[in-house]
Amino acid sequence: MTTIAQVICAGCGKSDPAQRKSNRLPSRWKRIGEQTYCSVCIRQRLVLRAIIIRVAAIKDGTWEDFNDAMYKMWTQTTACSNWMMSQLYLRDVRRENGQTKLPAMPKIYLYPEARGLYPDLPSTSVAALEQSVKRNYTAKRFDLIWRHAASLPTFRYPTPFSLPNQAWSVEMEDNLPVVSARIGDRRWKLQLRGTQAFRRQIKAVRQLISDGIQGSLDLYQVRIDGRSRVMCKMVAWLPRSEAPQRQGILAVRSTKESLLVATNAKDDKVWTYNADQLRRWIAEYSHQLNRWADDTKSEDRPVPAFASRRRAAAEKYHKRTTSAIQQIAASLVGYAQRRQVAQMRYDDSETGFCPSFPWFSLRRRISVKCHELGIGFEAASATVEEVPPEALAQREGDSNQYLGSRRA
Repeated sequence: MTTIAQVICAGCGKSDPAQRKSNRLPSRWKRIGEQTYCSVCIRQRLVLRAIIIRVAAIKDGTWEDFNDAMYKMWTQTTACSNWMMSQLYLRDVRRENGQTKLPAMPKIYLYPEARGLYPDLPSTSVAALEQSVKRNYTAKRFDLIWRHAASLPTFRYPTPFSLPNQAWSVEMEDNLPVVSARIGDRRWKLQLRGTQAFRRQIKAVRQLISDGIQGSLDLYQVRIDGRSRVMCKMVAWLPRSEAPQRQGILAVRSTKESLLVATNAKDDKVWTYNADQLRRWIAEYSHQLNRWADDTKSEDRPVPAFASRRRAAAEKYHKRTTSAIQQIAASLVGYAQRRQVAQMRYDDSETGFCPSFPWFSLRRRISVKCHELGIGFEAASATVEEVPPEALAQREGDSNQYLGSRRA
């Protein structure tokens, strides 16, 4: 087979050293129009976003038929995900006496077997699912194989049904976004919500159609007001807005008296977020959980009479916490944008104000918002996970759909 010429980045002139035998681009490289860009130039020009909008109507079918098709896809996706995870563990290496280093993971190709076991899943979905499950397994592999400190991850129904970028499209019809995707044995046209509450998502969809690069699409289920709703998550690379001339560093740290405090170069407080409501919410929720735990007797098992109230309280608490994280991050990054600082130095090593608060989720959200606006982010905490900003944006969408699947 003849080799293809080396790929050259149109932005920085960097070339891929590998002589490739196909037209596939190197990992993390993207093609914009007729130009090809490396991962560094892509991050300078585009920002990764997860656009999540609720499905409002079915354009070419009924809700009953659509729900039947999605039930089959979610069932098959859940079963296939658990099968793939088990096979990766069974075919991986095992720690033996005398080993001092975890061996590399062997090459495992599950697509042909998965296609035979789950024929109802589209081929593109099986390929995307294999990559997703492998990433999940690789992240847990050290604790699973070497330390024996974690159990094998499992997937619960309804595991999101995923499609790669080639298997779906989106367009605007009557100022409403309409997604066309292959689900089962046919294509479906799904009309998404276009109300004022989704104005920012609609703006992002318009950018995706005009100048963006689409990624994967996930369909998953959440419970809203006691009813199951289908959510559509579109991963997209969107053009980055031109940032003004920035200078200076904004130092942000957590304290025992307030959640976050920002200081200038002279170490003077210029911004404070107390968030006293967080401690009240956590205290109320923990107190109620303890009282329910006291009332859980052997005679009430396996399902106590107050199980529905406990589930509703957990859902309310998670919604409150997620909303607070988004509001705090937007407020802090908005202040940094207004001051036109070039970099944010973030330190949340002091957790005395609210020890049980999900500090990592807040740090991750702030990092994503800074990346979107072109503000440098430096995490000065004691324990920091080094993850690219675009991967953090992907995780934001994954965490939302995870919470949704758990509530369902």
